[in-house]
Amino acid sequence: MKRHSGITRIAVTVILFTILFRSIDFLQVVESFRNARPVFFFASLAFVVPNLILQILKWRYILHSVDVRPGWTQIIHSVFGGFFIGAASPGRTGELARGLYIKNESVIKIGSLTIVDKGFNQSITVIVGLISLSLLIPFPWKLAPIFADCLVLMFLFRLHQLEPAIKSFLHKFTESAHVDNSLAAFDALKRGTVLGMLLYSVVFYSVYVLQYYLMILAFVPVPPEIMVRTLPVVYLINLTLPLSFGDFGVKETAAVNLLVPFGITGEAVFGATVLNGVITFLVPSLVGGIMTAFRRPESD
Repeated sequence: MKRHSGITRIAVTVILFTILFRSIDFLQVVESFRNARPVFFFASLAFVVPNLILQILKWRYILHSVDVRPGWTQIIHSVFGGFFIGAASPGRTGELARGLYIKNESVIKIGSLTIVDKGFNQSITVIVGLISLSLLIPFPWKLAPIFADCLVLMFLFRLHQLEPAIKSFLHKFTESAHVDNSLAAFDALKRGTVLGMLLYSVVFYSVYVLQYYLMILAFVPVPPEIMVRTLPVVYLINLTLPLSFGDFGVKETAAVNLLVPFGITGEAVFGATVLNGVITFLVPSLVGGIMTAFRRPESD
């Protein structure tokens, strides 16, 4: 099943890129790379450092919130190892395997904390994406995304209240420690931790979007107001349609279709989006693969 699932994702990626290449001129894409402005490219590349540092610090924060205190080496290895394992999974769900890189801790417990970590990133993606979406659609429909955002925030701050009911239900079937480990995420959802994770996630998201915007500027001038109205929606679409290999193809398709109506050339948008995906996802995944090759999770 996993093999067929991987083949399906690769097939979807190929189909999406085929459709894209029919709507844009590949030679113009090559030309856009040749004419890219190095200053903005290297500025975007430089943001890889704070991008990864924030992810590592946020992961350390969530681990410490439940008194799991591995060394920096294990924390860094688990983040990059998660990139590596998540590379071929839809929505990067393979990152749930971060627990393989943390010594003397339940893989299920660390997996549940990974859900919290990813969940906050996705929540911010949804919240900001819906705000941007409200700027693109007419009144009164623009009120619906704002209402949805309020529901998301209320859910985040009240999610911990579900723990007793869920724990009681699961213990009717088993007294296994696996239940407590699988519900470790709720221990990380106290009000103070939620505020801390929201702050980390907002800063990380801001760096992530700015990095993407700088990469687009390397290919073509785009006013900031267009960025505010479109790029968060691109990430929202990419999140809600985890269909392809490494999410490649979905983001490119969304970016081209959202930015071209604003007069931005599709070839430039396509080139910038692919290159942004390479430096923010494929490179860390490759680093994670190299780290795993020299220090396998089983050895922990």
